Amino acid sequence: MSRVEERERARTIVEAARSVVTATFADIRFGRRLDMASLEPVVAGIAASVSRDPAALPGVTRLKQVHEYTYLHSVAVCGLMIALARELGLPDGATHEIGLAGLLHDVGKAKVPVALLDKPGPLNLEEYAVVQQHTTRGRELLEEAGLTSPIALDVCLHHHERVDGQGYPDRLAAPDISIHARMGAVCDVYDAVTSRRAYKKSWSPGAALEWMSETTGQFDPQVLGAFRRIIGPFPIGSLVRLESQRLGLVVDEDDAPGGAHQVCVFMCAATRRQLTPVRVGTARDPILGLELSSRWHLDDWAARRTALLAEFRRA
Repeated sequence: MSRVEERERARTIVEAARSVVTATFADIRFGRRLDMASLEPVVAGIAASVSRDPAALPGVTRLKQVHEYTYLHSVAVCGLMIALARELGLPDGATHEIGLAGLLHDVGKAKVPVALLDKPGPLNLEEYAVVQQHTTRGRELLEEAGLTSPIALDVCLHHHERVDGQGYPDRLAAPDISIHARMGAVCDVYDAVTSRRAYKKSWSPGAALEWMSETTGQFDPQVLGAFRRIIGPFPIGSLVRLESQRLGLVVDEDDAPGGAHQVCVFMCAATRRQLTPVRVGTARDPILGLELSSRWHLDDWAARRTALLAEFRRA
C-alpha cells in the first residue's frame, strides 16, 4: 500500500478517534464517568495504522484546526507514543498500554476552563497554575474510572516532568522519571509546537526538532534521538546541505517511502553567497546532512524559514 493510500486510511481512523475523544472530554465536563471501553478500539486502530506506516497518521493530525487541538492532540500523541515504543524496542505486550497512555495523557484538561486552554495570549502565573493542575486531575479521573494501567496513570501525571528536575507536578529528576513519562514529554511537546494554537503559529517538524535538540535539561537525549528517527532524518523545515554544496530548506517530502525530498536552496556553502531561492529535487542533488543555522550566522532564521516554507511548499 502506498503512503497516499495509508494517509487516506489514517484520515478515517483519525476522524473516528476524534469523535470518541471529543465525546470523552464532554462526558467528563458534564460529570459523567470515563468510558474506558469506547477508547480501546481507538488505540487498536491507531496502532494498526502506525504498524503499516509510522509517518501517515502524524501527517494527518498535524493539520488539525485550532478548535479541535485538544482532541486531536490526544490522538496524535497516542500514535507517536506507539511508534516511539517500537523504535525503542519496548516489549510488544506493552504497546497497547503505551498507546492508551498517550491517548489519555491530557484527559485532565477536561477539568480546565476552556477559556484558559484557548486564551489568545500568554497565561499569567495564576492561570498557569490552574492549567498545571491537569496532570493531577487527570490521574484522579483515571483512577475514578477504574483504570489500573500503571503506565497510563504515570504518563498522565508525569508527562510534564523534566530530566533536570524543573518540571511539574513532582519536580522529578532523570533517575526517577519512568521511560514512559520521558516518552510522553517528547511526544507531547513535539505535537504541541507543530500544531497551530489560539496563541501561536505552528512550527515545522524540522524547526521543532532543532529546538528540542538544542534545549538542555528538558528531554531525555536517548528518547529524543529515537524520536528523531521515527520522524525521519530530514523532516520539513530542516536546514540541509546538498551534494552540490548548496544550503537549502526541506519544503516537501515525496509520498513514496524512502522517496526524494524537495528543497529550497538559497546559499552557496563554499562561498556563503546568497542565491536566488529555487526549489530542487534531491533525487538528482542528494542531501549530505543536517546543518545548524547558528553555524552559518543566518539572520532572523526563524522568520526566514517561515517565509520560505510559505512560498515554496506545495499547496
